[in-house]
Amino acid sequence: MSNWPQPFVSTVSHWQATNRGRKSLYNHNKEAELPTEVIDYVIVGAGMAGSTMAYHLTRPGIADGKSVIVLEAKDLASGATGRNGGHCAPYSFGSLTLLTDPLNEGGAGLTIEEAIEVIDFEKRVLAYVTETVEGEGWDVDFWKGEKVEVRISEVAKKQMANDYAKWIAARENNPRLKGTEPEWFWSEDADEAKKATRIHNAIAYSKGPAGSVHPHKLATAYMKAAIATGQADLYSYSPVTSATKSDGLWQLAVHGKGDIKARNVIFCTNAHTPHLFEGSPIAEYLVPFQAQAANVTPPLSFSGSKYLNNSYSIEDGPYLIFTPDSGIVLGLHHRTAHDLGVMTKQELYVDDDAYVAEGISKWLKDYCKNNFAEWGPEAPGEGAMRIWAGMLCATKDTLPLVGEVPGKDGMWMAAGFHGHGMARIALVTKYLAKLITTNEWDEGLPQTFKLSAERFERGKVAPPFITEEERHGGLANKFMSVVGLNTSTVKSVVR
Repeated sequence: MSNWPQPFVSTVSHWQATNRGRKSLYNHNKEAELPTEVIDYVIVGAGMAGSTMAYHLTRPGIADGKSVIVLEAKDLASGATGRNGGHCAPYSFGSLTLLTDPLNEGGAGLTIEEAIEVIDFEKRVLAYVTETVEGEGWDVDFWKGEKVEVRISEVAKKQMANDYAKWIAARENNPRLKGTEPEWFWSEDADEAKKATRIHNAIAYSKGPAGSVHPHKLATAYMKAAIATGQADLYSYSPVTSATKSDGLWQLAVHGKGDIKARNVIFCTNAHTPHLFEGSPIAEYLVPFQAQAANVTPPLSFSGSKYLNNSYSIEDGPYLIFTPDSGIVLGLHHRTAHDLGVMTKQELYVDDDAYVAEGISKWLKDYCKNNFAEWGPEAPGEGAMRIWAGMLCATKDTLPLVGEVPGKDGMWMAAGFHGHGMARIALVTKYLAKLITTNEWDEGLPQTFKLSAERFERGKVAPPFITEEERHGGLANKFMSVVGLNTSTVKSVVR
């Protein structure tokens, strides 16, 4: 992160706690000196974006003979990647409202054709991750199956039905999808919904392709594959504090370790990106926010042959996956948490992952036993055993920023995944590697993801995530004072 040393101790996730052995990359090159030679590609950040970026650049025929260095402020996957809900699941047709609502109403402002392209892109990401994990033979607890999206209110059921009709019609108007079998099923039968989902108040549901994975193990596998080529390496505890251009090279200042020079720098820093671009349109377009998740050990009534068969997304409830052997991981969408009153706006937009607010902690502990039919009593050692927080990064239009930074030759970015990175990153970074090395935008990457000055201008009509008064008051000012910064005097550190 850009504020270094970190002024707090982060919570520890289920994923981070269960990949601590010698096969992990904890403390990798922590005490090592940085390379003194000019590096071809320096990647800042070693989450899923940084790890896959290193992997793609080191595949044969992409950047042969070029050097790749990854600089990480703490350990690999110490940020949002190592703290997410474990999903690798594409959006369903139920995302059409969000994707096509106007920007000034909080949507992405896409046409129906652009929205269909985004949905199809995410379906291809799942297929690509499946192919990679199986092809590489990685042991990362990967599962591919189906997700159910549960609706419990008539309003949400009606919206979902409308989105389904729009999706079916739009597919028939798409030359590539016309005549193909829809991958999502939709049912408005309440009895069927309750039986299929095991949610006691379900009245409708959809079912479609999904995957889950141990994200910390997956990021580690990508990075280790890159390092194994001899072309790349990772430096832990090497936080970048500034980037300046001189004599055609980028010079990155690394806290406590000096400088490193690069021909290209690629920011994969997600929620920490705005700190590095204070005062720029990028900082205005990106908003860090805190999210939370829990690992739940199910009672015997949901174990063995009665274990869950699907991952979940539930109206007024969590997103949820099951791990192969160590229980359920669930998290709550930040908007839902705010609407339910278990978090305040200021708690949503904090700048650290050191704590979980009391309201959301209680909600996560109580959800399964209050909502799954026949959950049963929890014995000591069952229920929510670990709860953690992570920092995510929203964008004005809900879509990531991908490409070269305007006016910054040789500076690239893949950031702002809006809490949906696992469904997008693996192909985003593959196509970004192609763009960096060939200057060609691959047609497989939605144009709506492209980082541009025009997109920043369009984003000005989007409603603010948080008002200036909220941003500079309460917890925000308290945090800024703790790290020794004044919001009115912070300057951009990328020049």
